[in-house]
Amino acid sequence: MSDKAVYQGLCSICGKKGEFAPREGYGTRDSYLCPHCRASLRWRDQAALILDEFGRGLSISLANLVASGRLDTIDILEPALKGPFVNAFRNLPRYVRTYYWPEKALGEKDANGVRNEDITRLTFADDSFDLVITSDVIEHVYDYKAAFAEILRVLKPGGIHVFSIPTDWPLPEISEARVRVVDGVEEHVKPARYHISGDGTPCIVYTDFGADLIDVIDAQGRSRSQAVRRHSALDPCYRTATFVTRKLR
Repeated sequence: MSDKAVYQGLCSICGKKGEFAPREGYGTRDSYLCPHCRASLRWRDQAALILDEFGRGLSISLANLVASGRLDTIDILEPALKGPFVNAFRNLPRYVRTYYWPEKALGEKDANGVRNEDITRLTFADDSFDLVITSDVIEHVYDYKAAFAEILRVLKPGGIHVFSIPTDWPLPEISEARVRVVDGVEEHVKPARYHISGDGTPCIVYTDFGADLIDVIDAQGRSRSQAVRRHSALDPCYRTATFVTRKLR
């Protein structure tokens, strides 16, 4: 089947049906936008995992799940200024949104209620959240092992971390650093790569992740992680992987 294939589907975020198509100039995971809410494939695949966990087979979209009230008692953490989950969850009573501004005090909130948090040293208590969502965040964190350890710390036993990171499929065997820090100075091991962050500024990519990431996350024996391909067999959509880590009880 051609990479230019389109398909008829239902959006796991807004719940509306439509035609999903490639997006000129974008990779697969950031393509196939919902014609209604404009969420791309990687966001919808994350949403599908959240629905599996919290929908109890009663909701086929996040919009429906939110409207049902079944997330009103769920503690959710998301480092994000914008995006489909912010749009869907912003009015939930137990949804916490964060971003990192180095010049501000940790735990301080901005005018929109967004907390200043460093994902490698979160200010939240142990066992605080049922769900943590990070969407293309961890590749921008130099000490990603500390980030995963902190996320695991603040998850409640049985809680999950649903996350996306840019990857190839099949996954490469080993994660590779793009940047190393020597005496406080960043040195590029590979050509510099940047993404646009939530506030519109360039954000450096520190690591290209491989299959060993799952072993890194689960090294302490307190979690179980998976790389999950949620979407149809449509080529090239099947190449998109979403990750989920469950904190063991």
